[in-house]
Amino acid sequence: MSTLALSDVSLRSRARWHTTAAVVIGAWMLAGLGFFLAGASWWAVVHPFTLGALTTAVLVYSTHFTEALTRTPAASHLPVAGRVALLQGAVLLLLVGDAGPGWSAPADLGAALVLVVLGWHGVALWSRLRRSLAGSVVVTVPFYLVAAAFLVLAVGLAWAAGRGLGSYDGLIAAHSRATVWGFTWLTVLGTIISLLPTLTGARISATARARCTRALVVHAAGLVLAVGTLLIDAPFAALPLLVTVAAAVMLVQPVLAGVLPGTRWRTAGLGVAAGTVWMVALATTDAVLLARGVDPREGIRLLVPALLGAGLLQLVTSVLLHLLPILVGGGPGKVIAARERADHGGPARWALINLGGVLTLVAPGPAGIILLALGLLGHVLALALAVTLQYRKDPS
Repeated sequence: MSTLALSDVSLRSRARWHTTAAVVIGAWMLAGLGFFLAGASWWAVVHPFTLGALTTAVLVYSTHFTEALTRTPAASHLPVAGRVALLQGAVLLLLVGDAGPGWSAPADLGAALVLVVLGWHGVALWSRLRRSLAGSVVVTVPFYLVAAAFLVLAVGLAWAAGRGLGSYDGLIAAHSRATVWGFTWLTVLGTIISLLPTLTGARISATARARCTRALVVHAAGLVLAVGTLLIDAPFAALPLLVTVAAAVMLVQPVLAGVLPGTRWRTAGLGVAAGTVWMVALATTDAVLLARGVDPREGIRLLVPALLGAGLLQLVTSVLLHLLPILVGGGPGKVIAARERADHGGPARWALINLGGVLTLVAPGPAGIILLALGLLGHVLALALAVTLQYRKDPS
Protein backbone atom coordinates (compact mmCIF):
# COMPACT_ATOMS: atom_id res chain seq x y z
CA MET A 1 0.00 0.00 0.00
CA SER A 2 2.81 2.39 0.88
CA THR A 3 4.52 1.63 -2.46
CA LEU A 4 1.36 2.63 -4.30
CA ALA A 5 1.13 5.85 -2.33
CA LEU A 6 4.75 6.72 -3.13
CA SER A 7 4.14 5.97 -6.79
CA ASP A 8 1.05 8.19 -6.81
CA VAL A 9 3.00 11.06 -5.29
CA SER A 10 5.76 10.60 -7.89
CA LEU A 11 3.31 10.65 -10.80
CA ARG A 12 1.53 13.73 -9.48
CA SER A 13 4.86 15.50 -8.95
CA ARG A 14 5.97 14.64 -12.48
CA ALA A 15 2.69 15.89 -13.94
CA ARG A 16 2.86 19.18 -12.02
CA TRP A 17 6.48 19.77 -12.97
CA HIS A 18 6.12 19.18 -16.70
CA THR A 19 2.89 21.14 -16.88
CA THR A 20 4.55 24.06 -15.09
CA ALA A 21 7.52 23.90 -17.47
CA ALA A 22 5.20 23.97 -20.48
CA VAL A 23 3.38 26.99 -19.04
CA VAL A 24 6.69 28.84 -18.60
CA ILE A 25 7.68 28.07 -22.19
CA GLY A 26 4.29 29.25 -23.49
CA ALA A 27 4.44 32.40 -21.35
CA TRP A 28 7.80 33.42 -22.85
CA MET A 29 6.47 32.84 -26.35
CA LEU A 30 3.55 35.16 -25.58
CA ALA A 31 5.91 37.71 -24.00
CA GLY A 32 8.12 37.74 -27.09
CA LEU A 33 5.08 38.25 -29.31
CA GLY A 34 3.90 41.05 -27.04
CA PHE A 35 7.26 42.82 -27.20
CA PHE A 36 7.22 42.50 -30.99
CA LEU A 37 3.73 44.02 -31.27
CA ALA A 38 4.75 46.80 -28.90
CA GLY A 39 7.70 47.72 -31.11
CA ALA A 40 10.27 46.94 -28.43
CA SER A 41 14.01 46.77 -29.12
CA TRP A 42 15.53 43.84 -31.04
CA TRP A 43 17.11 42.64 -27.80
CA ALA A 44 13.77 42.60 -25.97
CA VAL A 45 11.97 40.83 -28.83
CA VAL A 46 14.51 38.06 -29.50
CA HIS A 47 15.58 36.98 -26.02
CA PRO A 48 12.17 35.99 -24.61
CA PHE A 49 12.08 33.44 -27.44
CA THR A 50 15.72 32.31 -27.32
CA LEU A 51 16.68 32.46 -23.64
CA GLY A 52 13.14 32.36 -22.25
CA ALA A 53 11.21 29.75 -24.27
CA LEU A 54 13.94 27.79 -26.07
CA THR A 55 16.54 27.61 -23.31
CA THR A 56 13.91 26.66 -20.73
CA ALA A 57 12.75 23.89 -23.06
CA VAL A 58 16.35 22.73 -23.55
CA LEU A 59 17.04 22.60 -19.81
CA VAL A 60 13.87 20.64 -19.05
CA TYR A 61 13.74 18.22 -21.96
CA SER A 62 17.45 17.57 -22.50
CA THR A 63 17.48 16.55 -18.83
CA HIS A 64 14.40 14.37 -19.37
CA PHE A 65 15.85 12.68 -22.47
CA THR A 66 19.24 12.20 -20.80
CA GLU A 67 17.56 10.48 -17.85
CA ALA A 68 15.69 8.22 -20.24
CA LEU A 69 18.68 7.42 -22.46
CA THR A 70 21.11 6.79 -19.60
CA ARG A 71 18.48 4.93 -17.53
CA THR A 72 19.27 7.06 -14.49
CA PRO A 73 15.86 8.50 -13.51
CA ALA A 74 15.75 11.41 -11.10
CA ALA A 75 14.39 10.99 -7.59
CA SER A 76 13.25 14.63 -7.65
CA HIS A 77 12.63 17.40 -10.17
CA LEU A 78 13.98 20.00 -7.74
CA PRO A 79 17.52 20.28 -9.22
CA VAL A 80 16.32 21.00 -12.77
CA ALA A 81 13.56 23.22 -11.36
CA GLY A 82 16.27 25.19 -9.56
CA ARG A 83 18.18 25.65 -12.82
CA VAL A 84 15.01 26.74 -14.61
CA ALA A 85 14.16 29.22 -11.83
CA LEU A 86 17.65 30.77 -12.01
CA LEU A 87 17.31 31.04 -15.77
CA GLN A 88 14.03 32.94 -15.44
CA GLY A 89 15.72 35.43 -13.14
CA ALA A 90 18.59 35.75 -15.59
CA VAL A 91 16.29 36.50 -18.53
CA LEU A 92 14.39 39.12 -16.52
CA LEU A 93 17.67 40.81 -15.54
CA LEU A 94 18.86 40.82 -19.14
CA LEU A 95 15.58 42.34 -20.29
CA VAL A 96 15.76 44.99 -17.60
CA GLY A 97 19.35 45.69 -18.57
CA ASP A 98 18.41 45.68 -22.29
CA ALA A 99 22.04 44.95 -23.07
CA GLY A 100 23.63 46.79 -25.95
CA PRO A 101 26.81 48.78 -26.40
CA GLY A 102 27.71 49.51 -22.79
CA TRP A 103 26.13 46.85 -20.59
CA SER A 104 24.32 47.69 -17.39
CA ALA A 105 24.83 46.00 -14.02
CA PRO A 106 21.58 43.98 -14.33
CA ALA A 107 22.73 42.65 -17.70
CA ASP A 108 26.08 41.64 -16.17
CA LEU A 109 24.32 39.79 -13.36
CA GLY A 110 21.90 38.15 -15.79
CA ALA A 111 24.77 36.93 -17.97
CA ALA A 112 26.57 35.57 -14.90
CA LEU A 113 23.44 33.68 -13.85
CA VAL A 114 23.12 32.12 -17.31
CA LEU A 115 26.69 30.86 -16.97
CA VAL A 116 25.93 29.40 -13.52
CA VAL A 117 22.86 27.63 -14.92
CA LEU A 118 24.80 26.20 -17.87
CA GLY A 119 27.64 25.02 -15.65
CA TRP A 120 25.19 23.31 -13.28
CA HIS A 121 23.33 21.79 -16.24
CA GLY A 122 26.52 20.48 -17.83
CA VAL A 123 27.72 18.88 -14.57
CA ALA A 124 24.33 17.21 -14.08
CA LEU A 125 24.31 15.74 -17.59
CA TRP A 126 27.93 14.62 -17.36
CA SER A 127 27.24 12.90 -14.04
CA ARG A 128 24.39 10.91 -15.57
CA LEU A 129 26.44 10.03 -18.63
CA ARG A 130 29.24 8.64 -16.44
CA ARG A 131 26.78 6.54 -14.41
CA SER A 132 24.92 5.26 -17.45
CA LEU A 133 24.39 1.55 -17.97
CA ALA A 134 22.62 2.09 -21.28
CA GLY A 135 23.79 1.11 -24.73
CA SER A 136 24.50 2.88 -27.99
CA VAL A 137 21.74 5.53 -27.77
CA VAL A 138 23.83 7.34 -25.15
CA VAL A 139 26.00 8.69 -27.98
CA THR A 140 23.45 11.49 -28.40
CA VAL A 141 23.91 12.87 -24.85
CA PRO A 142 27.29 14.56 -25.67
CA PHE A 143 25.36 16.77 -28.12
CA TYR A 144 23.70 18.41 -25.10
CA LEU A 145 27.04 18.97 -23.38
CA VAL A 146 28.67 20.55 -26.44
CA ALA A 147 25.52 22.63 -27.01
CA ALA A 148 25.78 24.03 -23.47
CA ALA A 149 29.45 24.86 -24.09
CA PHE A 150 28.48 26.85 -27.19
CA LEU A 151 25.97 28.88 -25.19
CA VAL A 152 28.71 29.66 -22.66
CA LEU A 153 30.80 30.91 -25.60
CA ALA A 154 27.83 32.91 -26.92
CA VAL A 155 27.31 34.62 -23.55
CA GLY A 156 31.00 35.48 -23.39
CA LEU A 157 30.90 37.01 -26.87
CA ALA A 158 27.83 39.10 -26.01
CA TRP A 159 29.45 40.31 -22.79
CA ALA A 160 32.63 41.27 -24.67
CA ALA A 161 30.54 43.17 -27.23
CA GLY A 162 28.68 45.03 -24.50
CA ARG A 163 31.96 45.94 -22.82
CA GLY A 164 33.49 47.21 -26.06
CA LEU A 165 36.19 44.51 -26.18
CA GLY A 166 36.48 44.34 -29.95
CA SER A 167 34.22 44.96 -32.93
CA TYR A 168 30.64 45.12 -31.67
CA ASP A 169 29.17 43.95 -34.98
CA GLY A 170 31.62 41.08 -35.32
CA LEU A 171 31.13 39.90 -31.74
CA ILE A 172 27.31 40.00 -32.00
CA ALA A 173 27.40 38.18 -35.36
CA ALA A 174 29.57 35.48 -33.77
CA HIS A 175 27.31 35.42 -30.68
CA SER A 176 24.20 34.78 -32.78
CA ARG A 177 25.80 31.86 -34.68
CA ALA A 178 27.16 30.26 -31.51
CA THR A 179 23.67 30.47 -30.00
CA VAL A 180 21.66 29.28 -32.99
CA TRP A 181 23.94 26.78 -34.78
CA GLY A 182 25.75 25.75 -31.61
CA PHE A 183 23.39 25.66 -28.66
CA THR A 184 19.93 25.21 -30.16
CA TRP A 185 20.72 23.27 -33.35
CA LEU A 186 23.04 20.79 -31.63
CA THR A 187 20.36 20.15 -29.01
CA VAL A 188 17.84 19.46 -31.77
CA LEU A 189 20.24 17.17 -33.65
CA GLY A 190 20.96 15.14 -30.54
CA THR A 191 17.25 14.75 -29.86
CA ILE A 192 15.71 13.95 -33.25
CA ILE A 193 17.84 10.82 -33.75
CA SER A 194 15.67 8.95 -31.27
CA LEU A 195 12.65 11.26 -31.00
CA LEU A 196 11.52 11.48 -34.64
CA PRO A 197 11.46 7.68 -35.06
CA THR A 198 9.48 7.48 -31.80
CA LEU A 199 6.95 10.03 -33.07
CA THR A 200 6.45 8.16 -36.35
CA GLY A 201 6.65 4.56 -35.15
CA ALA A 202 9.88 3.86 -37.07
CA ARG A 203 13.08 2.23 -35.89
CA ILE A 204 16.02 4.37 -34.77
CA SER A 205 18.49 4.63 -37.63
CA ALA A 206 21.62 2.58 -36.93
CA THR A 207 23.43 4.69 -39.54
CA ALA A 208 22.62 7.97 -37.80
CA ARG A 209 23.57 6.51 -34.44
CA ALA A 210 26.92 5.30 -35.80
CA ARG A 211 27.66 8.74 -37.27
CA CYS A 212 26.89 10.70 -34.09
CA THR A 213 30.37 11.17 -32.69
CA ARG A 214 31.95 11.99 -36.05
CA ALA A 215 29.17 14.44 -36.95
CA LEU A 216 29.42 16.15 -33.56
CA VAL A 217 33.20 16.62 -33.88
CA VAL A 218 32.90 17.96 -37.44
CA HIS A 219 30.03 20.29 -36.52
CA ALA A 220 31.79 21.67 -33.44
CA ALA A 221 35.09 22.21 -35.28
CA GLY A 222 33.38 23.91 -38.22
CA LEU A 223 31.34 26.19 -35.99
CA VAL A 224 34.28 27.19 -33.81
CA LEU A 225 36.15 28.15 -36.98
CA ALA A 226 33.10 30.02 -38.34
CA VAL A 227 32.66 31.94 -35.09
CA GLY A 228 36.35 32.84 -35.03
CA THR A 229 36.29 33.92 -38.66
CA LEU A 230 33.27 36.18 -38.09
CA LEU A 231 35.42 38.16 -35.68
CA ILE A 232 37.93 38.81 -38.49
CA ASP A 233 36.35 38.60 -41.94
CA ALA A 234 32.70 37.58 -42.28
CA PRO A 235 32.59 36.28 -45.90
CA PHE A 236 35.21 33.61 -45.12
CA ALA A 237 32.94 32.25 -42.36
CA ALA A 238 30.70 30.77 -45.05
CA LEU A 239 32.91 27.76 -45.75
CA PRO A 240 33.22 26.47 -42.15
CA LEU A 241 29.51 27.14 -41.68
CA LEU A 242 28.81 24.91 -44.69
CA VAL A 243 30.90 22.25 -42.95
CA THR A 244 28.41 22.33 -40.07
CA VAL A 245 25.59 21.92 -42.61
CA ALA A 246 27.33 18.83 -44.01
CA ALA A 247 27.67 17.41 -40.49
CA ALA A 248 23.95 17.96 -39.87
CA VAL A 249 22.99 16.31 -43.16
CA MET A 250 25.06 13.26 -42.12
CA LEU A 251 22.55 12.73 -39.33
CA VAL A 252 19.32 14.18 -40.72
CA GLN A 253 19.38 12.24 -44.00
CA PRO A 254 19.33 8.71 -42.49
CA VAL A 255 16.81 9.76 -39.83
CA LEU A 256 14.37 11.14 -42.43
CA ALA A 257 15.01 8.22 -44.80
CA GLY A 258 14.09 5.85 -41.97
CA VAL A 259 10.82 7.55 -41.06
CA LEU A 260 9.41 8.55 -44.47
CA PRO A 261 8.37 5.15 -45.90
CA GLY A 262 4.90 4.08 -44.77
CA THR A 263 4.64 6.61 -41.94
CA ARG A 264 1.22 7.68 -40.64
CA TRP A 265 2.01 11.31 -39.93
CA ARG A 266 0.49 13.10 -36.96
CA THR A 267 0.94 16.79 -36.19
CA ALA A 268 3.87 16.26 -33.80
CA GLY A 269 5.84 14.18 -36.29
CA LEU A 270 5.08 16.56 -39.15
CA GLY A 271 6.21 19.53 -37.09
CA VAL A 272 9.47 17.95 -35.94
CA ALA A 273 10.32 16.79 -39.48
CA ALA A 274 9.47 20.19 -41.00
CA GLY A 275 11.35 22.10 -38.29
CA THR A 276 14.41 19.93 -38.86
CA VAL A 277 14.37 20.55 -42.62
CA TRP A 278 13.91 24.28 -41.97
CA MET A 279 17.00 24.36 -39.76
CA VAL A 280 19.18 22.65 -42.39
CA ALA A 281 17.86 24.99 -45.09
CA LEU A 282 18.35 28.11 -42.99
CA ALA A 283 21.88 27.16 -41.96
CA THR A 284 22.68 26.75 -45.66
CA THR A 285 21.06 30.11 -46.44
CA ASP A 286 23.06 31.80 -43.70
CA ALA A 287 26.28 30.49 -45.23
CA VAL A 288 25.23 31.62 -48.73
CA LEU A 289 24.39 35.12 -47.48
CA LEU A 290 27.79 35.38 -45.80
CA ALA A 291 29.53 34.19 -48.98
CA ARG A 292 27.68 36.84 -51.00
CA GLY A 293 28.97 39.56 -48.69
CA VAL A 294 25.68 40.34 -46.91
CA ASP A 295 26.31 42.02 -43.58
CA PRO A 296 26.36 39.14 -41.04
CA ARG A 297 24.05 40.88 -38.58
CA GLU A 298 21.61 41.89 -41.30
CA GLY A 299 21.68 38.36 -42.74
CA ILE A 300 20.70 36.73 -39.48
CA ARG A 301 17.96 39.35 -38.95
CA LEU A 302 16.42 38.35 -42.29
CA LEU A 303 16.36 34.72 -41.18
CA VAL A 304 15.19 35.19 -37.59
CA PRO A 305 11.38 35.03 -38.15
CA ALA A 306 11.63 31.75 -40.08
CA LEU A 307 14.40 30.49 -37.82
CA LEU A 308 12.48 31.08 -34.60
CA GLY A 309 8.96 30.39 -35.87
CA ALA A 310 9.15 27.70 -38.56
CA GLY A 311 12.34 26.18 -37.19
CA LEU A 312 12.88 26.20 -33.45
CA LEU A 313 9.44 27.04 -32.01
CA GLN A 314 7.71 24.65 -34.42
CA LEU A 315 10.05 21.95 -33.11
CA VAL A 316 9.43 22.79 -29.45
CA THR A 317 5.64 23.00 -29.70
CA SER A 318 5.48 19.82 -31.81
CA VAL A 319 7.53 17.89 -29.25
CA LEU A 320 5.21 19.15 -26.51
CA LEU A 321 2.14 18.00 -28.46
CA HIS A 322 3.49 14.45 -28.29
CA LEU A 323 5.35 14.48 -24.99
CA LEU A 324 3.28 16.45 -22.49
CA PRO A 325 0.25 14.10 -22.44
CA ILE A 326 2.62 11.23 -21.59
CA LEU A 327 4.39 13.17 -18.85
CA VAL A 328 1.13 14.36 -17.33
CA GLY A 329 -0.04 10.73 -17.27
CA GLY A 330 -3.46 9.39 -16.33
CA GLY A 331 -3.31 6.02 -18.08
CA PRO A 332 -2.93 4.97 -21.73
CA GLY A 333 -6.54 5.81 -22.61
CA LYS A 334 -6.30 9.36 -21.29
CA VAL A 335 -2.93 9.91 -22.97
CA ILE A 336 -4.30 8.81 -26.35
CA ALA A 337 -7.40 10.98 -25.90
CA ALA A 338 -5.27 14.00 -24.97
CA ARG A 339 -3.08 13.51 -28.03
CA GLU A 340 -6.12 13.25 -30.29
CA ARG A 341 -7.56 16.47 -28.85
CA ALA A 342 -4.23 18.26 -29.36
CA ASP A 343 -4.14 16.90 -32.92
CA HIS A 344 -7.51 18.42 -33.93
CA GLY A 345 -6.80 21.03 -36.59
CA GLY A 346 -3.12 20.13 -36.47
CA PRO A 347 -2.52 20.00 -40.25
CA ALA A 348 -4.05 23.48 -40.64
CA ARG A 349 -1.82 24.89 -37.90
CA TRP A 350 1.18 23.14 -39.45
CA ALA A 351 0.35 24.71 -42.82
CA LEU A 352 0.06 28.20 -41.27
CA ILE A 353 3.47 27.88 -39.62
CA ASN A 354 5.29 26.66 -42.70
CA LEU A 355 3.56 28.98 -45.14
CA GLY A 356 4.33 31.85 -42.77
CA GLY A 357 7.98 30.81 -42.68
CA VAL A 358 8.19 30.86 -46.47
CA LEU A 359 6.52 34.28 -46.64
CA THR A 360 8.98 35.82 -44.16
CA LEU A 361 11.77 34.93 -46.59
CA VAL A 362 10.23 35.65 -50.01
CA ALA A 363 8.07 38.63 -49.01
CA PRO A 364 9.37 40.05 -45.71
CA GLY A 365 6.64 41.88 -43.85
CA PRO A 366 3.87 41.34 -41.32
CA ALA A 367 1.89 38.70 -43.29
CA GLY A 368 4.35 35.87 -42.72
CA ILE A 369 4.86 36.74 -39.06
CA ILE A 370 1.08 36.83 -38.51
CA LEU A 371 0.71 33.35 -40.02
CA LEU A 372 3.58 32.04 -37.90
CA ALA A 373 2.05 33.54 -34.76
CA LEU A 374 -1.40 32.11 -35.51
CA GLY A 375 -0.05 28.61 -36.14
CA LEU A 376 2.18 28.55 -33.07
CA LEU A 377 -0.47 30.04 -30.78
CA GLY A 378 -2.88 27.46 -32.16
CA HIS A 379 -0.47 24.71 -31.10
CA VAL A 380 -0.16 26.22 -27.63
CA LEU A 381 -3.93 26.60 -27.17
CA ALA A 382 -4.65 23.08 -28.48
CA LEU A 383 -2.09 21.66 -26.09
CA ALA A 384 -3.41 23.69 -23.15
CA LEU A 385 -6.98 22.53 -23.81
CA ALA A 386 -5.97 18.87 -24.17
CA VAL A 387 -3.94 18.83 -20.96
CA THR A 388 -6.60 20.77 -19.02
CA LEU A 389 -9.25 18.24 -19.99
CA GLN A 390 -6.85 15.44 -19.13
CA TYR A 391 -6.47 16.87 -15.61
CA ARG A 392 -10.23 17.30 -15.21
CA LYS A 393 -10.86 13.68 -16.06
CA ASP A 394 -8.10 12.53 -13.71
CA PRO A 395 -7.84 15.18 -10.96
CA SER A 396 -5.52 13.04 -8.83
